[in-house]
Amino acid sequence: MASTPPHWSLFTATTSNHHQTRQQPNHRQWLPPRVSSSPRGSRSLSAAPPSSPSPVSHRKLPTFSPLLTPNSSPPLSSDFSGRRSTRFVSKMHFNRPKTTTSTRHSPAAENALHSLTAFSGDNDETTFQSLISTFEPTLHSSDDYTFLLRELGNRGECDKALLLYHFAVQRERRKNERGKLASAMIGTLGRLGKVSIAKTVFESALSGGYGNTVYAFSALISAYGRSGLHNEAITVFDSMKSYGLRPNLVTYNAVIDACGKGGMEFSKVAEFFDEMERNGVQPDRITFNSLLGVCSRGGLWEVARSLFHEMANRKIEQDVFSYNTLLDAVCKGGQMDLSFDVLAQMRENRITPNVVSYSTVIDGFAKAGRFDEALTLFDEIRYLGIALDRVSYNTLLSIYTKVGRDEEALDVLREMASVGIKKDVVTYNALLGGYGKRGKYVEVESVFDEMKREGVLPNLLTYSTLIDVYSKAGLYREAMEVIGLYIEIELHLV
Repeated sequence: MASTPPHWSLFTATTSNHHQTRQQPNHRQWLPPRVSSSPRGSRSLSAAPPSSPSPVSHRKLPTFSPLLTPNSSPPLSSDFSGRRSTRFVSKMHFNRPKTTTSTRHSPAAENALHSLTAFSGDNDETTFQSLISTFEPTLHSSDDYTFLLRELGNRGECDKALLLYHFAVQRERRKNERGKLASAMIGTLGRLGKVSIAKTVFESALSGGYGNTVYAFSALISAYGRSGLHNEAITVFDSMKSYGLRPNLVTYNAVIDACGKGGMEFSKVAEFFDEMERNGVQPDRITFNSLLGVCSRGGLWEVARSLFHEMANRKIEQDVFSYNTLLDAVCKGGQMDLSFDVLAQMRENRITPNVVSYSTVIDGFAKAGRFDEALTLFDEIRYLGIALDRVSYNTLLSIYTKVGRDEEALDVLREMASVGIKKDVVTYNALLGGYGKRGKYVEVESVFDEMKREGVLPNLLTYSTLIDVYSKAGLYREAMEVIGLYIEIELHLV
C-alpha cells in the first residue's frame, strides 16, 4: 500500500464508515500562514464603509497536518501571505482543456452519426432500428457504438442514444464489450441529467452479468454526483466491495466530486482523499480540482490555498480551472486583495485569466462594496479584448444601479442586447435591487412589469427584494400584493 507523503496528510486515522464518519482524526493541527491586514485605499465611488476583516478568518476550519514545511516555497507569489484583503462560478471550467480519451472509432461511425442525428421519425423505434441496421456491417466493435452514444448524448438525443444502446447490447456477445457499452450509456445519461434511467441501465447490466465493472460503478457514481445526489453516490461506492471491485482513480474522483457538489463539508469529503492514498491510488489534477471546488463553495480560502500549494509539491500542473476555483474560494473568504496575487501568479505561470477569472474577482469586489476596484477590472477586461459573459454584464449592471449611474446601466443593457445576451432573472434582480435601494419605486414597478411581459420567471430573490424594497418605503399595500402573488404561484406549483 502506497504511503502518503510525510509532509502532508488530510487525515491519519483508520476507521471506515462512509455514511457516518469514515475515520476519526488523530492529533491533527491546522497551521495556515496568517494573512496580515493591509487594506488598499479605495476611491470615492462607493459610499460603503471599508470592509472589516472577514469573519471567515475566524471560522473554525478543518484541522490538518501542517501543509507548509520550513523549506517549502510560498504557494503563490513571494508577497502572497503578506497582504489582506463571492459565489460558486458554474462556468469556472470556461476554456478548460477538455480531457477526452483517444478515440478509435471508424469513419463509418462518423457517417452513421450524421444519419442518426438527421433522423426525424418521432418515436418510430422500428424505423430507427432499421436505420441502425444499415450501418451495422460497417461498424467496428464497441468503439464505434460508444462513440455514437457519446455524440448523441452531446447533442441531447437521449431517446436515440437509448435505442442505439439496446440495439448494440442485444447484438454484442462479448461480456467485456457489453460492459463498455453499459458504462458509456450510463455516463451519457448522467451528463444529460437522466439519473433514474442511468440507474435502470446499470441494474439491467448488473443482472445481465456485464455491469460488474469498476467503470460501470464509477459512471453511476458520477451520474448521481451531477444531479447532486451524493448520498446515493456514496451508497454505490460502498456497494463495490460486495462485488469484489476495488475503486480506481476514476471512481475516487467521481465520489469526491459527487460529495462536493452535494454540499458535503470539506472534512468529510477529504476522508475519501485519504482513503484513496491509503489504498495506493495517487490523486491527479481532477482530484485536487474537485477538492478546491468544495473549498470554494464554503469560502475556505486557507484550505484551498494549502491544497493549491500541495499540487505544486506533488508536481501536479494547475490549469485555469484550478486557479479560478482558488479565486472563488479567496473571494468568498473576503480576501479580496489576495485575489490580485492569484491573478498575477496565473500570468507568471503563463495561464491566461479568462472571463470567469475576472468576473469572479469583480463579483467579490462588488459584494464587498469596493466598486472602484471592480470597475477598474472591467476596464482591464475591455483593454485585453476579453468578451464579457452574462455573469459579467449582470455584475456591472448591479454596480451601476447601486451607485446611481443610470446612463451607464442603460448602456450595459444596450450592449447586452447588441451581443445577443438576453436579460435573465439575475439581470432583473440587479435592476430591482439597485433602483429599490435608491428609492426609485416607479422604476422598480416598471422593471417588474417588463420582467413579466418578457416571460422571465421571478425567483425567491425577486420576491424578497420587492417585499424588502416596498416595506422599507412604507408601501405596505404593494408589499402585500407581492406576497400574495408569491403565495399564489407557490400554491400553483404544488
